[in-house]
Amino acid sequence: MSTDVKNKIVSTRVSSDTYARAKNNLKIQGLTIPEYTRLSLAKAANSDVDCLDFSETTIAKKEAETGQVSTIGSLAEFSDWLDSLTH
Repeated sequence: MSTDVKNKIVSTRVSSDTYARAKNNLKIQGLTIPEYTRLSLAKAANSDVDCLDFSETTIAKKEAETGQVSTIGSLAEFSDWLDSLTH
């Protein structure tokens, strides 16, 4: 008999769109949302979570470490730079 008691419930609120997209993407990988949540929490419990483990973040980190960055000097310039990202 297992002594592993599963007695904690975890819940969160997300938009219907986020839920549907997550459900569909996980289904492609053969997972349900509860299964993915359990796997994610197990990784977090074992200190196996790296918030920088995304391709875009890894690229940005490498650019910053090698000096391939843009310096923004004022709040107005920062605002202009942000605007340029969306256009």
